[in-house]
Amino acid sequence: MSKLNDREKLIYEFMKDNDISITEIIDIVIKTNRLIGVGLITLEDYVVEAIKKHHNKNISLDKIMNG
Repeated sequence: MSKLNDREKLIYEFMKDNDISITEIIDIVIKTNRLIGVGLITLEDYVVEAIKKHHNKNISLDKIMNG
């Protein structure tokens, strides 16, 4: 695992201590922000960009997601 800043450590520990999945985090972000339509597309864009920061730059994200 790469080095985490203090805020990331806090989030990680909360998720670990409470057995919270990334799916649950995304669901609560959608529900609490009442995201629909364009809001969901924007969230998807944010998630894709976050993933792109961490995956092998030689392989397209589309190839990873769709085989």
